[in-house]
Amino acid sequence: MKSFYSILKLSPNIATEDSVAIGMLLFDGEQFRCFFSDKKKRLVNSLLDEKNVNLNFIISQIMEKCNEINNDKNELQFFYKYEKLTDLNYFNYLSNYSNGLIQFSKPNMLYEKLDDTGFDKLINFLFKETLYKIEPPVDNFLVIKDIINRKLLTKVSNRVHTNYKFNQEKFPSLYFSFEMDCIGLNGSLTGAKSLSFDKSLQVIDKDISHYFTLISSLTSKYKKSLEDNNFFLISEEPESNSSKEHKLWESVSYNKLITVINPEESDRVAELIIKNNSAKFLIEAE
Repeated sequence: MKSFYSILKLSPNIATEDSVAIGMLLFDGEQFRCFFSDKKKRLVNSLLDEKNVNLNFIISQIMEKCNEINNDKNELQFFYKYEKLTDLNYFNYLSNYSNGLIQFSKPNMLYEKLDDTGFDKLINFLFKETLYKIEPPVDNFLVIKDIINRKLLTKVSNRVHTNYKFNQEKFPSLYFSFEMDCIGLNGSLTGAKSLSFDKSLQVIDKDISHYFTLISSLTSKYKKSLEDNNFFLISEEPESNSSKEHKLWESVSYNKLITVINPEESDRVAELIIKNNSAKFLIEAE
């Protein structure tokens, strides 16, 4: 049998004919292989927030049908109606007439059977993702720190305190040590703290609580107004919307004392510091 693959797309708005490629079905001549992109799934879920659509259920049904076909090669009927799913003509039919929420691309022929490595290379070519990571995992927070350093710290290091460590020796009212990425003063306090939500929930909760305590302590010490301060939490949004880490991230986002921004938005803090002409004010840091 011929090998081929088809891209699975989801159309959040059928009227506009927009669609997002969320995965791929590959028939390697003997069996089906499925791939669904976690990144694309998160994107589509954000577009479907106001629609009553369970994307995970749809995907699980497709994968279940492929597993049934792989396990029973004598019954290759898709939805028990059309020609065998392993036939190119059937996928041409799907491409032409699947105009609803789930859509299929025209089948793309492959001229050799793909093993696991070949399947992974095809996924990487089409989705810029991989199933089999050979290289050591990248420390994502180090990447984030590099972004913050490039977009924020290098722009304001001669104006405000950067990588400043607060501790009880310098500030007796503090019972903990805490490092700010940057902090300055000019009429109001402006500061930023980067935080990874990949840590344990207890550690994240402690860091956030310490941040709020520090803000309150500095506001009182320098006789400023909480509402006039400009404090930022620089963090990537946790991937799982249902996780406790994400709920904590959301609760901080709703708090008016801190503005939560993505690392790629770090230059917003730099622009504000420059605009407000914020300056160093902590003698202990000199």
